[in-house]
Amino acid sequence: MFVGGIVLGSGYLAINDSKLFVYNSYTDSSMFLSLFLVVVSLFLFLVSDKVFIKWLKFALLWFGLTIILVIMAPVYRGGWLGIGPTKESVSIWMGSLFAILSLGQFIWYGRKNK
Repeated sequence: MFVGGIVLGSGYLAINDSKLFVYNSYTDSSMFLSLFLVVVSLFLFLVSDKVFIKWLKFALLWFGLTIILVIMAPVYRGGWLGIGPTKESVSIWMGSLFAILSLGQFIWYGRKNK
């Protein structure tokens, strides 16, 4: 929760013209990911150690995949149709899916261990 809060706070300061933090195309992506990380971490207090270890492996793999996909996505939509993913849409979708899959994993493994 602490790391997610720090990243979210620094992104908020960067957006509001702070001289300490630089706003770039990765700021929004890191803010969305940290927001979902804060939401999911609230549920970590309610799970056992075995479930947490399984979730941690999943989260590290997901975080790495998200970094790769955000780096590969263009900053803006090009072409005459203007369709396709951008860095912001990729980070929103990956963050949303991370939160949903993490909560589902907590429920699934929590019931399975009981």
